[in-house]
Amino acid sequence: MKAEAKELVPVGLMGRYGMPVERFYGRPMDAVTWDDDSFVHSDSDCCASADAGPRETHRVRFGAFFAARMCGCCRVELAAAGVGLADTVFDLVNLCEALEEEDEEAENRKEPDYIPNYLRPNFNPDHWRYLQFHLSEASSSLRAHPWLLSWAHPTLSRIEACAERRCEEQKALIDTAMVERAAAALQQSEQSAERLAEAWQWWRQRDDWRVHTSPDYAHYDLNARQRPKTSDSTQPGAAAIEISLWLPPKGTDEDGLPMVETLSLWEIAAIVAYKTTADWAACTVTLAAPPVVAQELLRPDRGLNVTPLLPGASPMQA
Repeated sequence: MKAEAKELVPVGLMGRYGMPVERFYGRPMDAVTWDDDSFVHSDSDCCASADAGPRETHRVRFGAFFAARMCGCCRVELAAAGVGLADTVFDLVNLCEALEEEDEEAENRKEPDYIPNYLRPNFNPDHWRYLQFHLSEASSSLRAHPWLLSWAHPTLSRIEACAERRCEEQKALIDTAMVERAAAALQQSEQSAERLAEAWQWWRQRDDWRVHTSPDYAHYDLNARQRPKTSDSTQPGAAAIEISLWLPPKGTDEDGLPMVETLSLWEIAAIVAYKTTADWAACTVTLAAPPVVAQELLRPDRGLNVTPLLPGASPMQA
């Protein structure tokens, strides 16, 4: 008889961040204990466990006693119907860890000699994108586990606010003159649409996060992003074009980790510079961009999911 598929749910991590674990009371788990350790573990090699001494492994039923003493490594077994829950928990843990970093940054802002981390040399200018990606991942995986959504809602709302704030901070540093000059130069290039489409497809599907040389990299590179903002170059009287853009997920690297950014440096700068509204969880952004930028984003060979909006239309109506 074929064994029933099981999933190990990381209740230890759930408990660390205050997620509800009571619904798993009665589920089987491995409990590893040491004589000189008051915590219960599921992993005999847990780095948080005692270094030495006699240990015992028991097959137990998870309950309040173990919940009060569990280490972050504790896991319970769940039947196949719950497959996918572990990934959802890890998605939420990523958000909780990101919020801890945001809280630390908020505390640093109170110091008299505070320098915003987005002005420091080692700051990731696309931190909003990191937050947005994990927010969309968690929001999507939570659909299969609505019982966890009520707990997660405040966390999702806070991450969305952080992504918005980080985006606005970066927007203040972008030189739109350089973004527009790059767009104009790109439209004057003579490479065929077919070859460009192949180049963009290859670049977006690459598995090496170190490859920055997107097809538009020659016109907007890392150095361009590091230059200080000099002006707001949008020409007076140039009617902005409203477009709705879907933010693609990050790609996976050779180890299967979501490390590869599928948007180019110029695309990210244009999105941030001309964003008017965004639904970060749904991965949709509305832009009001000058024609030269909008036309470049709309080029079919880029392969972006982008749509021009009719006057007065919402992104859902376009």
